[in-house]
Amino acid sequence: MATDVPLGLADQSLSVKIYEELRERIIEGTLAAGERIRERELAAEFNVSRIPIREAMPRLEAEGFIKTLPRRGAVVTEMTLNDVEELFVVRSSLEVLAAKLAAQACAGGASSDELFARLARAETALDAGDDRDIAGANSALHEEILDLSGNTLLIGLMGPINGRVRRLFRLEAERDQRVLCAEHRELCHAIADGNVEWAGALAYAHVEHSRVDSLRLMRQRLEH
Repeated sequence: MATDVPLGLADQSLSVKIYEELRERIIEGTLAAGERIRERELAAEFNVSRIPIREAMPRLEAEGFIKTLPRRGAVVTEMTLNDVEELFVVRSSLEVLAAKLAAQACAGGASSDELFARLARAETALDAGDDRDIAGANSALHEEILDLSGNTLLIGLMGPINGRVRRLFRLEAERDQRVLCAEHRELCHAIADGNVEWAGALAYAHVEHSRVDSLRLMRQRLEH
């Protein structure tokens, strides 16, 4: 293996760093649905052998980003209507729990400064009209709520789910982002105020609103 290693691969396991890079490309849409994961080309690009490329594949497949097909190898999966429905079933439980635990933590003295810093970045991105920045900032806000929960098991469970949520956000730039931002703002204030039940109710309403919009947009996409 060559010693000139890009992408900061030298300071982490090669397979982990390659997994993270490929995951980001799929989420961002750089690797599109149906596109083949070409080991030879990636090995040349990353300046590594094929071994860490292959080691990254099972985790990507387990998280639903790729699938292995006979005679085609690994290809990027497409988010289906069923995938979106399943995603929201899980979100409606786990994100509500995260919001309630975050509010509980704030009631106990945890700082909400970073939460509002991320909300401010989301609002700045919204004002700039940058769809990519909006999606990234919204994802970061949800991840901060999760971190505030302080529940390591929940954080571990939500890791793969957050990747799918981020991918869905990227596919839905046409949603009314100002409405979503207003919902985020209200949720952040409920969490910061330590209002556990209200934070849970707002989180549930937010996920349900997103579910209705996402399924509508997905059905429209499938009809065309």
